[in-house]
Amino acid sequence: MADKEGKTQSPFISLFSFKDDESKKGRILSSVKIGGVYVSRLTIEPKVITGNVYHTDTRVMFYVESGRIQAAFEHIETKKKRVCYFEKGTEAVHIPTHIAHATKNIGTEKAVVVFFSNKPLRSKDNIAYRVL
Repeated sequence: MADKEGKTQSPFISLFSFKDDESKKGRILSSVKIGGVYVSRLTIEPKVITGNVYHTDTRVMFYVESGRIQAAFEHIETKKKRVCYFEKGTEAVHIPTHIAHATKNIGTEKAVVVFFSNKPLRSKDNIAYRVL
């Protein structure tokens, strides 16, 4: 974009629209790519389990925006396991590659989990692996 004098100006702001994926019962995954980062908002109905995958190239971080979740993790090679419980705003989690993970809404209301990743959460890099 150029001004009256022909000088290039950068945009004031950019808006990005989330796209909803409702292909699995009991959850809505809303995602958008901003630069090289995918931002995803996962809304999970009570008692619903999501995930049960690992990634070989996708790096993931998440935090709980609302509700209460149980998260299970397992290193696919060493079989080391860990189960954690999270509530709104208590902690952020980094999930390295080759760590299987799943989340379960353990509350009575919808839970919302916000993810940041370098690739889409639903991609060819998702490898099924049951941990919950």
